[in-house]
Amino acid sequence: MWNNASGAQPPAPRSNSPYDSPQPVDARVSRDVATLGPGLTLKGELTGHEDVFLDCKFEGPVNFGGHRVTIGRSSDVQGDVVAREAILYGKLDGDVKAHDRMEIKKGGAFTGDLTTGRISIEEGAFFKGHIEVDPSSKPVGVDLGSVLERGDKH
Repeated sequence: MWNNASGAQPPAPRSNSPYDSPQPVDARVSRDVATLGPGLTLKGELTGHEDVFLDCKFEGPVNFGGHRVTIGRSSDVQGDVVAREAILYGKLDGDVKAHDRMEIKKGGAFTGDLTTGRISIEEGAFFKGHIEVDPSSKPVGVDLGSVLERGDKH
């Protein structure tokens, strides 16, 4: 009487993990990721030595030189980004230096200049700026202060 004749499994219970958002999650990520959620509005300089998922409003430079910076759908980032990989689902106004690659996903909006080893722009994404593909760039934790002293744009 109560058996499910079709053999379908009941839906899995939902977890309250911060990673259970409607955000696409890269299955290749096996390390810890710091997360700043959509309820936050921050100003300042954000630096670190781990991957970061920004899904908030943020104003200022973001420096995660040897790591991945993922900018979520709810994000509005105003500032330059330095990372090994940058993945954009939301809005970013600023220059990006992504040693390995930059991905602009459907619905993502990027305004600024980009220097990267590889670039992927999905259909439905917005890009306005200049792209320099430099596969020889080195993965380093770049000090944004030294970048600005050399006269690069901020």
